[in-house]
Amino acid sequence: MHFSSLFITAAVGIAGINAQTQYTATNTASVEAARATAKTLSPTSSVKGKTFDRFVNIFLENTDFDMASADPNLQWIASQGITLTNYKAITHPSQPNYIASVGGSTHSVIWDLYSRISSSARTIVDLLDAAGVSWSEYEDDMPYSGYEADYINQVNGANDYVRKHNPLMSYDSVTSDLDRLAKMKNLTMFYNDLDSNKLPQWMFITPNMTNDGHDTSVTVAGAWAKGFLEPLLTNPNFLSRTLVLLTFDETANYLSDNTVFSVLFGDAVPESLHGTTNDTAYNHYSIMSTVENNWDLGDLGEGDADASAFF
Repeated sequence: MHFSSLFITAAVGIAGINAQTQYTATNTASVEAARATAKTLSPTSSVKGKTFDRFVNIFLENTDFDMASADPNLQWIASQGITLTNYKAITHPSQPNYIASVGGSTHSVIWDLYSRISSSARTIVDLLDAAGVSWSEYEDDMPYSGYEADYINQVNGANDYVRKHNPLMSYDSVTSDLDRLAKMKNLTMFYNDLDSNKLPQWMFITPNMTNDGHDTSVTVAGAWAKGFLEPLLTNPNFLSRTLVLLTFDETANYLSDNTVFSVLFGDAVPESLHGTTNDTAYNHYSIMSTVENNWDLGDLGEGDADASAFF
C-alpha cells in the first residue's frame, strides 16, 4: 500500500489556535474507496438578483499587483471587464484571507496551519441557504466531494489540493453538515454541472497549487486562468447574468499595502465597461457585501456589513 508523505500540523479550536495535533494524509487505497461512495450534490436555483443571477469567485495566489497586471493572459482577462485598482487583501498569509472572504472575519486565524472555526460562526452559505440561492465549491484536485485534508498528487508528488485554500472548509458550521460537504467538489464536477446545465448561482473555484501560481509563477496562473475562462465566456450554460471576480489572496510582498490584481467580468458587466478601471476602495469583504446586496440576504454583522459592494 502506497502512503503519501504529507503531514498536516493541526491547531484545533474556536479560532484555530489551541491544542496542537498532527495528522497524516489518507493513503491512496482509502481515498479511492471513499471516492466511490462520497456524496455529491449539484443544487440549482433561479433566485433573481438585482444585478446578476450567478456569482463566481476565483482566487489566485501570492502576487503583487504590478506583476499580475503585466502578465499577458491576465491583461486579456482585464480587457473583458473592470480592473479594480484599489482592491486590497485583508492580511497575510493565505488562509485568513480565504476565511474572511466567506465569513466576514479572519476569526483570529493568523497562519496557514490546520484551523477549525466554531460552529457558532456563520458564513455566506447560511445566508444563501436561507434565501434558497444554490451554491457549490469546485476545488482543483480535491480527491472526492467533502474531503477534509490536504492531498498530494500520487503520480508526480505535487502538493495539489490544500485545505487552507478551500474557504468554507475551516468552518465547523459547514463541515458538520454532510449535505454542505457534498457541495464541495472536484473541479471536474464543474464541467459535469456545466454540461448538464446544473451550475449553482454562487460558486467558489480554487485552482490547485500549480495552477494558482503558489508553487509556480504568475505566468502559469495567468495561462491557467485564461485557458479556463475563455471558453466559458461564450458558453450559454455559464453565462446567465453571470458576474465573475478573479482576484489574488494576497501580495507576495508583505511590506506592501496588499493591493491585489482583481477583475470583474462576465455578461453581467456591460460591454461599455470592458477594459475599464475602478479605483473605489474594495477588499475581500466586498465579495460578501456584493452578494448580500444583490440577493437582499442581510449580512453577518462582520466585515461584510460595512464593506463597499461592487454593485
